[in-house]
Amino acid sequence: MTSLEVEASTRGLTFEEAASRFDSKLLSLLVERVAEVAYWEAFFAAPWKTGHLARSIVKEVETDSAIIRVLARYGIYVVGGTAPHVIRPAGASCLAFRARSGEMVFTRLVRHPGTKPNPFLERAAEKTRDQVDAVFADLFQELVN
Repeated sequence: MTSLEVEASTRGLTFEEAASRFDSKLLSLLVERVAEVAYWEAFFAAPWKTGHLARSIVKEVETDSAIIRVLARYGIYVVGGTAPHVIRPAGASCLAFRARSGEMVFTRLVRHPGTKPNPFLERAAEKTRDQVDAVFADLFQELVN
């Protein structure tokens, strides 16, 4: 399972230092809002061949922290990439799949070239960090009005 904890800092203070200056209700609202931004950034940054990976993203929010998780079992391989490897049938005598040409292929093994890493969660965290000040300003404006 791949997970990412969203942390942010503003004006030279760590998030925890800044958060310690707020009451728990404001802190919870801020964490919830930042987690929402992080969730959508991860959702839209995820590769979309079938959409399963993006739909498996969940957010878990507590009072002072939030975690964005990818529940799809293969998420770790998308984020970290894979080395070249051999694929063999499990519980069958051969692999069967449709080639790009459209014809059916039956074989005892496939030499997979591997995949490049796609650190979409890191990119989502970076974009979220860039938006923390705006999220806080919006929340502050709502509370003042």
